[in-house]
Amino acid sequence: MDESMNPRIKRLINLAMILVPLMIVLVIGFSDNSLPESWKAVRSMNIKWVILAVLCFIGFLSMDALSLKYFLFRQGYNIRFHDLMFVSIVGQYYSNITPGASGGQPMQVYYLHKKDVPTGMATSAVVVRFFCFQVMLSVIGTVLWIRYGAYIAEHTGGNKWILIVGYIYNVVMVVGVSFLALSKQAIHKLLSWCIRIGTRLHWIRHPESTQHRIEKSEETFHDSLTYFRHNPIDLVIQMLIGGLQLMFLMSVLVMIYHGLGLSGATYGQLVAMNVCEFLAAAYTPLPGASGAQEGVFGLFFGKIFPENLLVAALLLWRFFTYYIGILLGITVITLHGVLEGNSVREAAKASENMLEEVMEQKSTNE
Repeated sequence: MDESMNPRIKRLINLAMILVPLMIVLVIGFSDNSLPESWKAVRSMNIKWVILAVLCFIGFLSMDALSLKYFLFRQGYNIRFHDLMFVSIVGQYYSNITPGASGGQPMQVYYLHKKDVPTGMATSAVVVRFFCFQVMLSVIGTVLWIRYGAYIAEHTGGNKWILIVGYIYNVVMVVGVSFLALSKQAIHKLLSWCIRIGTRLHWIRHPESTQHRIEKSEETFHDSLTYFRHNPIDLVIQMLIGGLQLMFLMSVLVMIYHGLGLSGATYGQLVAMNVCEFLAAAYTPLPGASGAQEGVFGLFFGKIFPENLLVAALLLWRFFTYYIGILLGITVITLHGVLEGNSVREAAKASENMLEEVMEQKSTNE
């Protein structure tokens, strides 16, 4: 998005990216008369499954906080867990409202720095958490694809290519970051070559500052991942946390499936399909992968949920994995501002300004 664009216009565009897919789903629901049935199904859900879906999302956030807690503790920074839960919620919120989740990690680094964690160390903690989650997404996705290959093929059909593209993208990203830890010199040459190409194609306007930023990022990534070469047990623990975080997120759909009174598909089958959906849509550079998530869900789960319940399942799933993160983020950020002595309006405005300042600083560094 153009850096010179008015911040208010940027916010409106981001808001449109978030809401337009939801409006499209609702229009489709009204057009085929499935929305009234969906609303009836939602109202009849057993509260037990609703609570379990919420707890799964809280578990997802808790594992994010636990990953930060463990890494920082091992580096000598004893940050309170509830403060790290705040950081995780903030990261989820800003990831959900900015294109390509570009605002989440910078804001997490910002708030960790406010807790007296040096910026480099805060960046390392966030990088490690992200890396371990992506590795476990690839590993668990591969295992489930092998285990439930026939079931996945049956329900993806002619749309299997979407999954293959997403899977390759994720694996390449994980391998690339791993390569960074093993060969700093090689990745430096590769990135320098990419900068030269980007400059010639006019994709990069400031090659020298971009080179400087990437060199700093290289150092952070390399130091973070090299640490694990000397502390393999810490790597195993972080991977386990990343795996649990993924499973909490994937389990939300299972709770919705049973909450709608359905049976037949096993836990493993539902999680396998949800991981496939996540792999197929998560790389889309829109806030919360909006549009792609809804579209891929309809393609992959059209045979799992009855036609009259598909819209209900989609809306519930997006609420408990996406919109609830936005609502929770708005709530805790506003409360945080109020506790610092601001009014609700001032707290909201301060949050907007903070994001703009952090992203502007990030752009300046680039």
